[in-house]
Amino acid sequence: MRNPVTSVVALYREAFAGLPRLTWLLCLAGFLNRCGSMVVPFLGLYVKDRWRYDPDEAGFVVALYGIGALCGSWLGGWLADRIGPVRVQVVTLLSSGAWMLAMTRIDDARGFAAAVLLLGVLNDAFRPGSITAVAISCAPELRRKALTLNRLMLNLGWSFGPTIGGYLTTIDFHWMFLADGGTCALAAGFLFVALRHWRPEAPARRRGDSWRPFQDRHFLWLMLTNVVVITAFMQYFTTGTRVFEDGGYSKQTIGWFVAINPIMITLFEMPVVHALQRRPALPLVALGAAVIGLGFACFLLPFGGATIVLGMVVIAVGELLQMPTLGAYVNDHAPAGARGAYNGAYGMSFTLALVLAPLLGGLVYQGAGAATLWCACTLAGLMAAAGFRRATRG
Repeated sequence: MRNPVTSVVALYREAFAGLPRLTWLLCLAGFLNRCGSMVVPFLGLYVKDRWRYDPDEAGFVVALYGIGALCGSWLGGWLADRIGPVRVQVVTLLSSGAWMLAMTRIDDARGFAAAVLLLGVLNDAFRPGSITAVAISCAPELRRKALTLNRLMLNLGWSFGPTIGGYLTTIDFHWMFLADGGTCALAAGFLFVALRHWRPEAPARRRGDSWRPFQDRHFLWLMLTNVVVITAFMQYFTTGTRVFEDGGYSKQTIGWFVAINPIMITLFEMPVVHALQRRPALPLVALGAAVIGLGFACFLLPFGGATIVLGMVVIAVGELLQMPTLGAYVNDHAPAGARGAYNGAYGMSFTLALVLAPLLGGLVYQGAGAATLWCACTLAGLMAAAGFRRATRG
């Protein structure tokens, strides 16, 4: 009988094997960028402390970031198909870094809200280039594994960012802008040096490719369904941080709660995706959406640290089943000449959810309380699971 420890080690080795050096370099750049991810998860708390905003007012500011990100996702996809996915990343990372440094000088509440909108554009224009570059850096049969590695590196960086950010906010909120902007510049420099000689051959493009995702009914249904579950999913770091603080937890502790999700993804996503790589994509996506919903149902248990940890763990399990699988499915489904556009539109489903999540979450929490918020998130996850199953049958 095979030693269980040996089996686990072999599974992890197989999960990470076979990907080219180019894929690893691209994913490492994403890790460097995400190591400084502090501004977005603490944005609501920042405006609350600086200008005494209520939950719905803070949600509006975070939603402005999402509106900007919605535009940035489309712009990044459009540019990735034209100037190349690596150049898009370098330009947007440098721009984001410089803009976050400039935001430390803004003292006016309205001026800061406008700055948040532009930050959303710059930050999310990076995403389509990153996904597209990773998707074309390896053979098609390795695409799901490559995109999972990219997510793993992003989440590994995310596990550092909010945790460190929670401590920096106790010193001065401006430090999180400086750290986030600095890691953007570091990632841009790394890409420029490590990949300056990589010039992937541009695929043949047809007129109207930029709009093809918006004419693809199957794709649009998947994205609409994705918006439903991601709007619920994002509550754990938008409205959820306010719920946890109102429950008596410090910003440092909240930072650790938020870090549970990326730590889980870092430890388990690659082997799970590797073990399930031959399974049909959309049924796995549907299962993941349902599990995300059930994770929020855990928050309905008697409130306490153990309840929060349990909910975060279950939500992370749903995420590792749904998100990498759906991302790979989108890249397999997209025509080569419009892959950047499809990834941009795919990113727009996340950014639209980022607009809706703080707005709806803030309104529900302030008007009806945390229990109603968690019930709504549970229902959204189950509805999305039904939507993905419908797409499978279609």
